[in-house]
Amino acid sequence: MNTKKKQQIILKGRKGKQFIIDLEDPLQRRYELVRELKLGDKPNEEICRQFDYSRVMGYKYEKAWDEKRWEGLKDKKKGPKTKSKRSEEVEQRVLSIRFHQPDKDMYEITDILIAEGHDVSSRTVARILADHGVTLKKTRRKS
Repeated sequence: MNTKKKQQIILKGRKGKQFIIDLEDPLQRRYELVRELKLGDKPNEEICRQFDYSRVMGYKYEKAWDEKRWEGLKDKKKGPKTKSKRSEEVEQRVLSIRFHQPDKDMYEITDILIAEGHDVSSRTVARILADHGVTLKKTRRKS
């Protein structure tokens, strides 16, 4: 049976009380890393290795702590930073143009949408059509 030992630091007080630091919690682990980097007397590389971080990440977390305290140590949101331009309205308009004017290529559909005030690229138009199973001849524009 393969069991993983839980990573903890147990600090004992003078009155026999304990404080348990859970190193499985990423925020707690980063805080302890920064605390050791700031207060410890071991080389930074050794401290970072002890907490399973690279030296570069150790410096990044130390700087994040200096600038933003706890907020700097929290996980950052992953994924797109901006809202997608592929709204339901744009998708419906692309499909409408394609079925009412089947001779238009993705670049011409893009031009129509831009003229209507939509901010989309020809690649977005191609993706919308592909997602709906519509085939479209992708002709190149002449420069």
